Amino acid sequence: MNKNSLIELLPKQIQELIFYKGELIDLTLSKIVCVVDETIEYIYFPTDGFISLVQSLDQHPPLEVGMIGREGVLGAEIALGIQKNLFGALIQGSGNALRLEKNDFLEIIKTHIELKNIILSYMAVRIKQLSLSAACEHFHEIGPRLAKWLLMSEDRAQSTTFLMTHEFISLMLGVRRVGITTAAAEFRRNGLIEYRRGEMQILNRPALMAASCSCYLQNRKIYSTFIG
Repeated sequence: MNKNSLIELLPKQIQELIFYKGELIDLTLSKIVCVVDETIEYIYFPTDGFISLVQSLDQHPPLEVGMIGREGVLGAEIALGIQKNLFGALIQGSGNALRLEKNDFLEIIKTHIELKNIILSYMAVRIKQLSLSAACEHFHEIGPRLAKWLLMSEDRAQSTTFLMTHEFISLMLGVRRVGITTAAAEFRRNGLIEYRRGEMQILNRPALMAASCSCYLQNRKIYSTFIG
């Protein structure tokens, strides 16, 4: 079984405690994990699969503002005393996660400073990445943003092939579907990707990285700076 990267950074004793208290659950594609402003009940450490953080505004469809895979944790803000979800979250890539009840999670944090420090460092990563995401949406074109998003999805899926439709991508990126279709078709013609029946495949990762905006590498740098 794959492990969550944050948990792997902890001493073995704390890892064992987290696994003892936690429950391995399925992450079912498109399932809503939490709703904004509802009380936090669980903390999720994905081991594979990945989760989209989404934010709604007025009557507009939800927009993706972040992505969490095995490198992160959902619900970490409870360590700051926040009792309600700051964002909505849905499963973007199916897989598994280790789920802890919030009281168990808070008890471990209270007695093990190593976990608390990791969680606070991860919160710093999320804040920095959220600000970068806002700037990316404003300044970068659809094509480079799509390339970045596909690379981020591939990283978290831990596979060159994953389920993804143009409609879903357009909703997550907050752009018209025709823009995604046009950009994806160009990537396909150039041999970067292939897609059929909702399945996306990365064929040429180096070329896709060259086509992506600078935010892809910046996101990775932010994580390594705070987490290592």
